[in-house]
Order: sequence, then structure tokens, then C-alpha cells
Amino acid sequence: MPLETHDAPLRLLAAFQQAFPDQSPAWVVRAPGRELWLAAARADRDLITIFSPEMESRTAFTLQSAKTRRTHQQRPLPVWARYPAGVTLMLAQDGMDVGGVNMALLSGEPVGPRHDYALGMAVAVLWYEINALPFTVDTLIEIVDRARRDYVDV
Repeated sequence: MPLETHDAPLRLLAAFQQAFPDQSPAWVVRAPGRELWLAAARADRDLITIFSPEMESRTAFTLQSAKTRRTHQQRPLPVWARYPAGVTLMLAQDGMDVGGVNMALLSGEPVGPRHDYALGMAVAVLWYEINALPFTVDTLIEIVDRARRDYVDV
């Protein structure tokens, strides 16, 4: 079903509340030029949790577990979560604060490589927003491409 841009934030907030009923999102971001939205709030631990109602999936990783492409429970990281994990690791290596966060995503992108890449872009936007740092679309593309080369395609 195509994503209606005008109701994306409302549907996104509903997905966030479904996944994290005790929290309200502090950030709502969109991947530039893509139909992929994220809502997020800080988590108490260093756990990065991603919920996707469209894929009926949830995964969680730490920086340490992501280094070996594993969830925090030492299961293989789902393919769709590799871009977010890779982007998070690249930004952490660059010195950015990437502590625990809970996020829900809503996408109008077909599931596949374009969706996964857009998810990486949205996660990069989120980390820049959380850290109140400026960025450009070129900055995001550079980070996501680096994550693809050094993490996803390895």
C-alpha cells in the first residue's frame, strides 16, 4: 500500500506507541527524497531497538553486537537492519554519540535494497538530529555508502 505523505506522521506515531507504549517520540525524521519515516526516543540502556510494523519485525542491537552483525541476543542481524547498524557504527567511529534509542519506522518504499538504503539514510538523519549537528544530503549519502562498503556488503 503506498504511503500517503500527509498521514505518515500520524501512522508513524501510532506504530511507535504500539511498539513502545511507555514512551513518546522525541524525534520524527524522514529520509531525504524517500518515503521512509522514523520516530524515536532515547532508551535507558545502550540498546538500539527498531520496530517495523510493515515487516512485522523488531530487532535490537548494541554497538558491540553490531560489530559482529548480531542482535543483542547474539542472533544474526536481519538483512533489513544492516544499514541502520552499519550507519550507527560508522558514526560512532567518527565520534558521534549513538547511545540507546527506540525507533519505529514507516515506509512507502518497496521492501528491498532501496528500502534498506533509505532506512540507513533515515537513521543517519536521526543521529544528526539527536546530536544537533548540521548535515547535507551529500553527507548522508557518504555515510550510507561507507556503511554499505565497509559493513553491509562485507
